Amino acid sequence: MTYSLNTLNSSRSASTAARSGWGRFADELGLMAGLVLLVFWLLALLSYSAQDVAWSTSGSGGPLLNRAGWLGAWLADGSYFLLGFSVWWCLAAGVRVWLSSLARWLRGRELLTPQGERALSSTSLISRFTSGRAAFWCGLALLLCASATLEWSRLYSLEARLPGHGGGILGYFVGPLSVKWLGFAGSGLVAIALGVVGSALVFRFSWGHVAERLGGWLYFQVESRREKREVAQDIAMGQQAAREREEVVIEEREEIAVHHHT
Repeated sequence: MTYSLNTLNSSRSASTAARSGWGRFADELGLMAGLVLLVFWLLALLSYSAQDVAWSTSGSGGPLLNRAGWLGAWLADGSYFLLGFSVWWCLAAGVRVWLSSLARWLRGRELLTPQGERALSSTSLISRFTSGRAAFWCGLALLLCASATLEWSRLYSLEARLPGHGGGILGYFVGPLSVKWLGFAGSGLVAIALGVVGSALVFRFSWGHVAERLGGWLYFQVESRREKREVAQDIAMGQQAAREREEVVIEEREEIAVHHHT
């Protein structure tokens, strides 16, 4: 029994195409599910009310006020009770992850060549996303601890809008420890530094690049204003020179008229 040289290659390419097709379908399903969860969480947090029956409160007995229903009321109450208003960092991080996954999926759909198909089959969207998860989770932990510390120590006036303490349970444990060991001013300084580092790791940007772009923008604004000022000065000098020339011409005409009259 003999086989052609392309028999194994064709079966391998078919299995690879099947795996890549299922991988793309899983990526699309994950993107849709992630979008639904993020929108649901956002709606629950925005329409949170302490009068709803939830995990930490029995409510006031009135009608449900949360736009996401009973599950949204429990989700919002638990989120605010655990992390306070710092939970919005988690939502922002989720949006950042979803947008990054969408960008990878769109770039993957453009790779319809055989080389692109092999690349997609070897590394799926999920595997490429989980490559930097250690830095992401470490940055998110630093950011949440820093935000909860600042919220507990300095934004305690917002506790009236929360089901628990400022910064939630995390702020209740991290805040007193930071103030005890670092002092009020020191805890704030360290929290800001950790928040700067954590935000860079979570949202994947460089503060150096931000400072460079901000400096470039400021330099452009200063240079544009200087150029506008120089142009305005040149126009004013030109108008003054034109007026002086007109005065000279008028004086010459008056002298010629007087000369002809005499």
